[in-house]
Amino acid sequence: MEKKNYRIADAKKLTELASLSLQKVGVSRNDAELSAAILVDADLRGIKTHGVMNLYSYYVKKVQDGIIKAGPELAVQRCTPTTALLDADNGLGFIASHRAMKLAMEMAEEFGMGWVNVFNSNHNGAGSYYVNMAAEAGMLGMQFSTGGNSVAAPGGRGKLVGNNVLAFAAPAGENPPFIFDMAPTMSIANKAHLMSWEGERMPEGFVIDGKGKPVTDPEGYFSSDSAVLPLGSSLSHGVHKGFGLLLMVDILAGMLSGDGGSMLRKRGVDTHSFFAMKIGCLDSGQFTGLMDEMIEKLHQSPVLEGNSSLRYPGERAALSIEERRKSGIPLHENIARELETMGQSLGIPCNIWLD
Repeated sequence: MEKKNYRIADAKKLTELASLSLQKVGVSRNDAELSAAILVDADLRGIKTHGVMNLYSYYVKKVQDGIIKAGPELAVQRCTPTTALLDADNGLGFIASHRAMKLAMEMAEEFGMGWVNVFNSNHNGAGSYYVNMAAEAGMLGMQFSTGGNSVAAPGGRGKLVGNNVLAFAAPAGENPPFIFDMAPTMSIANKAHLMSWEGERMPEGFVIDGKGKPVTDPEGYFSSDSAVLPLGSSLSHGVHKGFGLLLMVDILAGMLSGDGGSMLRKRGVDTHSFFAMKIGCLDSGQFTGLMDEMIEKLHQSPVLEGNSSLRYPGERAALSIEERRKSGIPLHENIARELETMGQSLGIPCNIWLD
């Protein structure tokens, strides 16, 4: 259950508001509707750090200020039958990413698999949306994204590498798809914002200051000398594994596109990689059945007292989508006020609330 300082938004009306706001600053109707659908999909899944929380402060304002192009001209270079590069022309990351995954899926349909790297892009929201495109088509999907610099190396000081993310999806038979979407770090900026708004402290091991001391005030996340720690936080808890994953994403999304990733950044702000694989090129028709068997094993596994049955990545999000389409999306009061401010500044009514 959400806390009291949340308001409930109707999912359909929220999507319409997001689309209209982007159209107001020059984004085409088709691109605005797609971007809005991707943003609200994150909120429906419960990924509130990647939903409309970012709509005004990141996307709309950056388009208004000319930092992000409202009408980019995407350019695709086919490298081989199964690989391609896509220049996003500094447009909204949603548009380039959606096209890249579609292209990867088209390659996979014809040749078994496809890989597309995107450069000169911007933040593209939650990876769940893109990998789920593949899963819904009966394919495996993967995404890797890198941008910015906020993470320290194990034993290092200061910001070195980006909060690089990865996502993976696989279809099941009678169950929702397996969808795993993560940043291999201890925290992200919007999580720190939410903790600050709720008056919470960050656990030690999330962020360090310039001397390597723990930062527990969420606002300290944004200090110029602070840095996030990779997943694991310490050597004894496997921080080197989290750091290795961060570098792996830099290689797959940054190096392969010619950009260089979060530490070099030669061809734009954000880079992404998208992979799709046609399961039928290896599977003899058993894959989704085996997925269901695996899920059933998880559900039947014994749990500690006080816990319900085990869930797999993607299961909770599927339940959340169903629930929130009916009963609405909880948004923190700070996000609600920002959306209303945006509506006033753009001349759009913010009639999205159910409460």
